[in-house]
Formats: sequence, structure tokens, C-alpha cells
Amino acid sequence: IIAAAFILQRITPSLRTSTTIIVTIIIITFGFMLYQPFHTTVKRIIDGYILDKQVETNKVLQSYSQAIAKTLDVQALTTTVMRTLNELLGTNRGALMLITRAGSDYQIQPIPGMGTVPVQKYKLPGSSLLLTTLTKQHQPLSQYDLDYNPAYEAITGEERMWLKKLDMDAYIPIGSNDQIDSFIAIGPKTSGLAYQADELELMQTLADQTIIALQNARLYSELGSQNAKIRDLNIDLVNQNERLEIMDRVKSDFITIASHELRTPLTQVKGYTDILAAMNEDNSLTPEQTREIIGHVNRATTQLERLLTAMLDASQLDVEGLQLTYVETNLDMIVRLAVDPLRDALRERRIRLSVHGLSNLPPIMGDFRRLVQAFANIIGNAVKYTPDNGRIRIEGFVRPGQHNEAEFVEISIADTGIGIDPRYHDLIFEKFFRVGDPQLHSTGSTKFKGAGPGLGLPIAKGVIEAHEGQIWVESDGTSEESMPGSQFYIILPIRPSRAPQPNGQPTAEKSYLLG
Repeated sequence: IIAAAFILQRITPSLRTSTTIIVTIIIITFGFMLYQPFHTTVKRIIDGYILDKQVETNKVLQSYSQAIAKTLDVQALTTTVMRTLNELLGTNRGALMLITRAGSDYQIQPIPGMGTVPVQKYKLPGSSLLLTTLTKQHQPLSQYDLDYNPAYEAITGEERMWLKKLDMDAYIPIGSNDQIDSFIAIGPKTSGLAYQADELELMQTLADQTIIALQNARLYSELGSQNAKIRDLNIDLVNQNERLEIMDRVKSDFITIASHELRTPLTQVKGYTDILAAMNEDNSLTPEQTREIIGHVNRATTQLERLLTAMLDASQLDVEGLQLTYVETNLDMIVRLAVDPLRDALRERRIRLSVHGLSNLPPIMGDFRRLVQAFANIIGNAVKYTPDNGRIRIEGFVRPGQHNEAEFVEISIADTGIGIDPRYHDLIFEKFFRVGDPQLHSTGSTKFKGAGPGLGLPIAKGVIEAHEGQIWVESDGTSEESMPGSQFYIILPIRPSRAPQPNGQPTAEKSYLLG
């Protein structure tokens, strides 16, 4: 009626005839009759759409609850969270932010769930306004509010920079009882539209459903970490027990080996002196026989002296360390002097020894006598465990330090011998350790598989480390059929920190990069 009056009022008096008025009333009446069905239909469509959307949302949330109930992996849980938000709201990027207490601060660990998210851990102060607000209000917080709401002006510049790097749109707390242990950070929608209040409320509903699942996942992860640590500790314990058993056996074996090593030269000395005394009584001793007997006694006493010196050197490694006298020397000369006593054995056993690159190495500061001793022990070990007709290759290199300058020399000593079991790569540098059965011990410094008291390599290691160097061995295993061989590597600083400088002062302490 109001519409009819309005239309009639707009019609000029000249056109306001009875016919016009009747037509107008008919049109308006017809429109009024159609309005109610049209309104009802539109309302039904809108209500149906809203209901369908609510039903679909409930289905998604129910499916989500079922999925996370079976999830014990934090990463899988995060992926499920973000996939659900993408399905419900079109979110295209986000992460689960785990919170861990670190003293008075909080450590935030992002777990990406969708899209590109910075994964670096970040430390927030205990007074963080972001975390304080999420904890107290327990409702979503938008980045827009953080940027423009005066209530958040107190956020520190450092925290704002971190939030800027995250480039998220909203943050949804996960927790209860005024305590949160994580929150969801979500990026923009694929459509580019802003999140509405009801959508943020939906996010909080989803976050609340996640609390128990996340707690279970974190506990499961921590349990897995603890189990892994216990497993590693058990492995270490087994290895240490094996090592202790080996070293305990080594001590017992040493008594057998040392008594043999000491008895052999002593027996020779006593035997030859008895012969000397007996032949001297009946005046049957000739000058030639005297010289021969004295030669045997001299060799036996030299062997005895060498053994006692080695034992004394080994004891110094434990008590005070080796005392070094530094001089400028070169490794070419050191290796030559170390090889000299072995030349007859190399010739007799037809072992080919080759030297490469040592003459090109720069001079180093070191204890000349001790370095000769160390290299003699290492090369002698290669000779003993390389079969006749084998090969030994000694090679030298210059290695740069932190500033790409020549700061180290590296020597490799490789043989074609029986090799060393990887289990013993560290143990061979322990005092008195020997591979093999001590009951089959065979004294000899150069014959194949001849063995001493097990002091050569430990002393060599002590000398190298006293020079601030490193020594290690590489070998695929041991076999007298395939002869896998061994490679010993020695790295020495050209000028150790304790060596005197040209002006007589010790070198300033510096950190060497041996990698």
C-alpha cells in the first residue's frame, strides 16, 4: 500500500487517470503476492547453504579429531592441522610453533606444516607480549592488531623483526589453564581475503581439539629421544666394557710378552758369559772367539737397553709427558734416519720402500731425536706386518691452515701388509696392546709378524701429540690372503705453539684447523 501511494504520488496529475491507478494497484498487488514466496525461497536457499556449510565444517572437524587421535608424530600432526585449515578456510601457509622453557626465556621451534616457513629456533624473553597475550586471553591474535593496536606498542623491535620474518596473519594458542606450550601461526588465505571473526573462532576450536594430541606427540617424541640416548649409552657402555676387557687382557699379556722380551737377551748374555768363563778356564779361548762372543753379548745388551728405554719413554707419557728440545729440522732427513736401521731387513725381505714429496716440505720446528724415534716405530711397524716382496710408500704434503697459509705437513705411510681390524684402530696406540695371541709371540723387530712389547706405536703417538700433531690409521680390515694394507697418517704443525720463535720466545697460542 505504501509502495502504491508512493508510485501514485510520483505520477503527474495529467497522467493520474482511473486506468493508470488501477494498473498501478494491480502491479503492486501482484508484486506483493510474489514477495512472500520469493522471500521464503531465498531464505530457504541461504539457510540451506549455511546449514550445509556447518555440516561440512562439523564433518571436517570430526575427521580431524579422528586423524589426530592416532597421530604420535609432531610433524605429521602439524601437517594434518594445516591441511585441515586449508580445507576449511583456504589457508596456504602455516606452522606449529613449539614452546620450550629456557631459563627465564622461551625457545620457539617452528614445525612447518604447509608452505615456506623459517625453521630456525628463536628465543623470546619471558616478558614477550605475544606469548603473554596468547596465554592470558586464550584467543587468536591477528598480526594486524600486533601492528596497529596501541595495546601492543610495547613489543620489542627484535620480536617485531622475528614476526616480520615469519610473515603470518594470525596466531592461535594451544593450551589450557593459563598455560600454553605451543601456538599455530597461519599465513594468508589463497584468496587474499582477511580472516573474519567467525573464522578465527573456528581456528581456536580446532586448536583446542589439538591440545591432547600434541601433548601425546611431544611426550612420544621425548620418549623416543630418551630411548635413543639410552640406546647410545648402552652401546657406549658395551664398547667401554669391551675396551676394558681388552685392556685388562693386554695387561696380563704384557707380563707374558715382557718376560719373554727380557728373558731372551738376558739368557743370551748369561749363556755367552758362561761360555766365555768356561773357555777362559782351559785357555782354549781364541781372540776371534772372544770377539764373536762379545758381539753376541753386545747385541743382547743393546736389545735389552732398547726395551728398557721404550718402557721408560712409555712411563713418561703418563707421568709428565715427553720433554722436547725444539730445533729447525726437515722431515726428509728425519725419515732417512728412521729408515737407515731397517735397510738390511728391507733388502733381505725384498720389500720395496719408496719416498715421495718429503724434499719439497718446508722445515719444521721439532725435537729431532724424538721425531726420528716416532717415524722409526711407525715405519718399523709397517715392515713387520708387510710380507716379503711387499711395498711401503711414504709421501709428504703441505696442508694450509685457517688463513690458507702453509701451517702443517702431512706424512702418509702406506703398506701392502695384512691390515688392521677396524676394531683396533684406536687400541693399537694404547700401551702394551698387540694384535694376536701372546702365546704365539715371536721376538723380532723386522721379520714378518715379529713383535715387541707393544710400545712402538704408543710412543710414536705420544711424540706426535707432544708436537701438537695428530696420528691415525685407516685400514679396511685384516687378511693374510687379500693383504688390504694399512695407511698411517701424521699431521704436524710447522711451528708448534710451544716452539720458540726466531727471537727465542714461544709462539703465541693459536687454534689449528686440521679439517
